[in-house]
Amino acid sequence: MDFKNNLKFDLKKIFPNEVIEIDGISFSNITYILAFIDEINLFDLDFFKESFLVFKELERSTLKSGKYLLFTGISGVADDAGWEYIEVLHEKDIVSWNIQRDDNKLFYVFDKIAYLKEVFQLGKEIERLSNEMKLEPLYVIYPE
Repeated sequence: MDFKNNLKFDLKKIFPNEVIEIDGISFSNITYILAFIDEINLFDLDFFKESFLVFKELERSTLKSGKYLLFTGISGVADDAGWEYIEVLHEKDIVSWNIQRDDNKLFYVFDKIAYLKEVFQLGKEIERLSNEMKLEPLYVIYPE
């Protein structure tokens, strides 16, 4: 496959003196993951609005093909936001995401080495967070 999407992650920190509201829930003193595909912040798109990326599942997705809950609702309840498991496929030199939410579908293809490197780097940044700064979502309720 010739075309590959470019994937980058960043951490958004909301400090104790700040409060943000997402989907009617107020947050302070938290960190959450921003995902950029081809330089577009996914969470600016309607498809991903009011969602969090689940790092534990993202990290697991680096190991092998399978179905992973990469995104969940702001409350941590996947079903409430229409999220299901995402099919992650590892092939020779690529990792792909096949995403379906309600009746909408998206498909992304990433260079495998770049994917692994980006997730590993994100993990290092998360490890450096202070103990007071919690990574959202704190709790995840998986789809039934």
